[in-house]
Amino acid sequence: MGLFLAGTLGWGCQAAGDKAQAKAPLDCNATYVACGCGCCGGAEPEVKCLSCANGDDLQALIQKDQEAKKDPQCAVMGCSPGTKYVYCDANPQ
Repeated sequence: MGLFLAGTLGWGCQAAGDKAQAKAPLDCNATYVACGCGCCGGAEPEVKCLSCANGDDLQALIQKDQEAKKDPQCAVMGCSPGTKYVYCDANPQ
């Protein structure tokens, strides 16, 4: 019970509070082609819809894609057609 009470009162692990960086507002007109290890030339990427209204985070997908590029296995994996992420509710096609 002591640990539970300490956590409830704010002791122990502390949240970042006002020191946390504020999340940038969504740019619902943004698009991004994720290729992981690299895109194959001449191939159209698959389009996947994100929802601006639901707060889908394109920046998180970009970060994940950029991390994938650092994988040492990329040297032997080859290319992919890629995936184009679009906020479909803000960019009707």
